[in-house]
Amino acid sequence: MNDQLDHLDKLAVQVAKGDLDCVGGLSRGEYLYVALAANSSALLAQSNDTIAEAIARLGDEWTYQLVERWRYRGDPAKQ
Repeated sequence: MNDQLDHLDKLAVQVAKGDLDCVGGLSRGEYLYVALAANSSALLAQSNDTIAEAIARLGDEWTYQLVERWRYRGDPAKQ
């Protein structure tokens, strides 16, 4: 799981820097993880999901990992 989340975290940085096309081919859960990690309202809007729906879709383990990995990283666009 760590390798997968490491990859998604890298995509989140790309998205935060404006590359919204890099998420093609992701599963719905992966896509929502990237959208939340990137703080991207544009991706959430494209998927017609609210923040609450996205978190619910991720489930407990992925939500926990998202928070642990991003809680102190700051703005992903500045990484």
